[in-house]
Amino acid sequence: MKKNNNPQRPLRLHMLPAVIVLFAVIIMPQSSHANSTFSKSRALGVMATAVKTEIAVSWEPVKGASGYLVYEAVRQNDKTMSISAYQLAKQTKNHKCILKNRQPGEVYYYYVRAYKIKHNGAMQYSRSSKRVSTTVPLEGVSTIKNFLQTAIAPVGSTMYVWGGGWNRADTAAGKDAKHVGLSSKWREFTKNKSSSYNYNHYRYQIHNGLDCSGYVGWCIYNVLNTHNGKKGYVYKASKQAKKFSNLGFGDYHPAKQITDYRAGDIMSSSCQCCGHVWIVVGQCEDGSVVLLHSSPCGVQLCGTTTPSGTVDSKAYRLAKSYMKQYYNKWYEKYPRVNRGSSYLTHYGQMRWDTKGENIILSDPDGYQDMGAEEILGDLFRREGQ
Repeated sequence: MKKNNNPQRPLRLHMLPAVIVLFAVIIMPQSSHANSTFSKSRALGVMATAVKTEIAVSWEPVKGASGYLVYEAVRQNDKTMSISAYQLAKQTKNHKCILKNRQPGEVYYYYVRAYKIKHNGAMQYSRSSKRVSTTVPLEGVSTIKNFLQTAIAPVGSTMYVWGGGWNRADTAAGKDAKHVGLSSKWREFTKNKSSSYNYNHYRYQIHNGLDCSGYVGWCIYNVLNTHNGKKGYVYKASKQAKKFSNLGFGDYHPAKQITDYRAGDIMSSSCQCCGHVWIVVGQCEDGSVVLLHSSPCGVQLCGTTTPSGTVDSKAYRLAKSYMKQYYNKWYEKYPRVNRGSSYLTHYGQMRWDTKGENIILSDPDGYQDMGAEEILGDLFRREGQ
């Protein structure tokens, strides 16, 4: 058979079977590849946060998914959870679900699988997401551990954006800081940013990331709510800690009265030079502090110097170790995880009340009595993954 070099010349009928075979050879691998791509994907940004007896499980959408399966397990006798312990808790087309009437005092575990309904009606499943956990409080609205687990969720996937988390008028919390779960826009914006990222080029692109007060406000919102759009908690960085104290969350101490740092403390600058707010993970034996914050270039773990100014502190080494191990791609681009002694001298402190009546966060895990190393070890403990 001669090759048809004339694009205007019609194909003869006896050539059609060969053409059909060639079409099938070309198309079928592409279709198979598309299916394979979906099966290798998995839901990212999975979070589970208990608020009273409800648990909000959220995740970022999976491209091409028809719906999602949410699996649940309850921890028994402090044993490592195996995959066989999980049961289907919810099937949904949304990328969030609220599970009600969970047992106070119990620790619940979750993972998510996306599914796709193909043209022939068959179901195709994605890989399982990472597993996450949350503790249903016996007292209060949520727990210190839940708060820190929430604060860790955007680490390594959310850029610092001036005004991120605020409304367009820059007067209060915007919809992103009154949203349960992570915004997929944050990860999308982060994806192609280089080591030379300059937040000044993206000021007030409020839906692409979080600034320091937007981040803290989002964290607070997520341990107090399971629904979007309620009262927000974004305030000026220098006023945030004192504002939370005025709302009845805990006691406020000015910088000169601070004697130590405990898990969950919210630290607001009390000077004219800093204009920042951050969350304490824990203090180290040398007096340095591991912290979480949104600061150029984004949301990450950092470590302060010692009170005497030693840069190579235990907190710095811990922050560096955890960022390298769990957020390596981010750390390779943004390796600066040390913070100066001003973090220990220029900030007022709001410490959560965890005992007594009408508390917001309880501390059944004893985090406020732990050091930074022990807290990080517990927060990043892998559950059979």
